[in-house]
Amino acid sequence: MLANYPINLAVCRQYQLIKLAWNGYQCAPESLDAVILDKLEGQVEVAQRLMTVVLASPESVDQKVAVQEVDVAIEQLQSQFDNSDDFNLCLEKQKMSKKQLQQVIYRDLLCEKTIEAQSLHVPAVKTKEALDYYQKNKGRFSHPERRKVSHILITINDQYPENKSTAAKKRINTIRDKLRDNIDDFSKLAMQNSECPSALNNGLIGTVTRGQLYPELDNLLFLMPIQTVSSVVESEIGLHLLLCHEIYPPSELNQAEALQEISLQLYEHRKKKQQKKWISSLLSVS
Repeated sequence: MLANYPINLAVCRQYQLIKLAWNGYQCAPESLDAVILDKLEGQVEVAQRLMTVVLASPESVDQKVAVQEVDVAIEQLQSQFDNSDDFNLCLEKQKMSKKQLQQVIYRDLLCEKTIEAQSLHVPAVKTKEALDYYQKNKGRFSHPERRKVSHILITINDQYPENKSTAAKKRINTIRDKLRDNIDDFSKLAMQNSECPSALNNGLIGTVTRGQLYPELDNLLFLMPIQTVSSVVESEIGLHLLLCHEIYPPSELNQAEALQEISLQLYEHRKKKQQKKWISSLLSVS
């Protein structure tokens, strides 16, 4: 049983670090610079303290995580790699066995379920509440300009010869030169070369609004015409090429759409407030 498997706190911390690096920067911890890595390690300590008090709470006893749920989470993690050999090699580099990975994911899911359960009885948002909010804040309910974008990422990391600054710049400029002749090769070149998990989806990031990407990417993307590839742009995680697929101009939400969005936002706010209140009560006595 995973619930009874011995807990290795060092492995738990390493998994949290990997998770934060992938979620925040779309790369492994070893690809990050010292400043960002130090910031993430601080976040790991906070996350570990939170997980410890949540899993020690009486409420966690009532929650169950099925083996199938752990398996699905591992499959999702593995899907970010080109193949199972690369995935297994990553585990070896992190000195993490498959059993340990199962255990840390089990604990992660159990923590999430326990926190989520503390807001199950939050009351739904009434139509009148949503309507009142809409009437007072009509100007807020519009779709800002959005752009559908793909990218190719080459990271800069002095630990690897091919990712040292000079080599990385040469690699991405070579890719850019190939795209001058045929923009349709972007998907193929992204799959072959990009060091971002989006490479598994032909480099597609998706549809974004201003402020969702790194500032350097944001500033460039929202000046690009459609069906064009950018010049090479550098962010804190490496070198990028952007492809702007589509531009969606700003538009107003109708009242029905706005009320649906308001109800969801107010409900999520209530849930988060209830969860934070419960967590604060745990931390105050820990």
